[in-house]
Amino acid sequence: MVREAGVLLAVSSLPSKEGIGTLGEGAYDFVRFLAGAGVKVWQVLPLTPTREGNSPYSSVCATAVNPLFIDLFDLVKRGLLKEDEVAPACSQIVDYAAVAKNKGKLLRLAFSRFDLTDDVFCSFVSKGEYAEYAAFMTLTEAFDNKPFTEWGDGFDRCDLAKVQDFVQQHLEDYLYHLFTQYIFDEEWNALKKFAAKQGVKIFGDMPIYVAMNSAEVYFHPELFLFDSRRKPVKVAGVPPDYFNSEGQLWGNPLYDWAAMKKDNYRWWRGRIERELSRFDVLRIDHFRGLDRFYAVDADATDAKHGVWMEGPGAELFDGITHLPIVAEDLGYVDESLRKMLSAVGFPGMKVYEFGLNGDPWDEHKPANYKENVVAYTGTHDNMPFRGYLDSLTGNAFATAARDILVQATVLKVPLPAALDLAGEKTTVDDKVIYLESLPMEAFLNLPTDLLTEVAAQSLLCSKA
Repeated sequence: MVREAGVLLAVSSLPSKEGIGTLGEGAYDFVRFLAGAGVKVWQVLPLTPTREGNSPYSSVCATAVNPLFIDLFDLVKRGLLKEDEVAPACSQIVDYAAVAKNKGKLLRLAFSRFDLTDDVFCSFVSKGEYAEYAAFMTLTEAFDNKPFTEWGDGFDRCDLAKVQDFVQQHLEDYLYHLFTQYIFDEEWNALKKFAAKQGVKIFGDMPIYVAMNSAEVYFHPELFLFDSRRKPVKVAGVPPDYFNSEGQLWGNPLYDWAAMKKDNYRWWRGRIERELSRFDVLRIDHFRGLDRFYAVDADATDAKHGVWMEGPGAELFDGITHLPIVAEDLGYVDESLRKMLSAVGFPGMKVYEFGLNGDPWDEHKPANYKENVVAYTGTHDNMPFRGYLDSLTGNAFATAARDILVQATVLKVPLPAALDLAGEKTTVDDKVIYLESLPMEAFLNLPTDLLTEVAAQSLLCSKA
């Protein structure tokens, strides 16, 4: 990898008049800002659609995109909405329920004015890439947004012939969901092309798991570790660590890697290929779960007593190791994971905030970084840097302050620059800044479990 600097900013946090960040003016302004500052990489969080908990790391579809990010003013330019129909909804905090309600109405209105015989749209639909997502959402809405396990009329288990008949009877709703994916793709491709002209790469993020209530689980239960009733015996999580003393009980269904191996991991490889067509660089979240994954009893109340199970390891990437992929390898790293990372050659991650502990040999201290690493001040799972410092008291604050002062001395720069340049004089490939000047109110995600997560309450960045 070429050595470059980047900024991590979720699309939801971009400046916007729509109550949530979009692919519109705020995104283009941000790309211009990065290019002007000499920043070469914009890292985003997953673009997948969200439902309960508003977390893209537990999405209803692993390959679909979030319609809430559509720029309504682009639809005005297309003649599908009138400017006075798009009422400004400016707020520092994203109210997902309100945004989904208001934006949903406007997207439906735009769809009612859209020419469904448009050649480009018809070609898009014929590819079938979003057919399962559109069918799943059509069914979900028809059954009052209940999980598919609670759908009536025999739809709680997928019968393809029955689903196809249902779609034909609700064709307008089905086409609406394809329309939102089409518009997003059009806007995203235009933004990515603009960013490329500005010399800015877009660095994507791919969650390792999907939600239990998702299109993948509904249409492809054979991909997951279920019992004979299609119920999970164990679910995903991580053991106690830096983030949480009780571990993190995510609750996602786990993959049946033995079953996937039979077709050479076709679903997973296809997923990676699709994401890499959308981004210039791709981070795979919780990469260690591809080597060995932590499994917790489905009825557990915390993640303290799980077991480690074998994943596919480097075999998943046989023949495709030379890809612009970054492995999120934070947390517990054992010899098995180190061997896998060495085999695939993907860079791992280091987080400056983790290294402010007084240990001169900590791997997250810039002086100890090795080659093939992407260095961060923090990620979406960390407190923004100012908020982190504000949260420290007593000895913890003194230790962090001493480490920062030592860093400033080593780099021979003023104190603020020591934070920005962490990694600049090391052997890292990329350095990513995570809005470190923001306070605790800008904490994007609480890494606990999906039931108590108040994640994705994005602080919209105000324009300079």
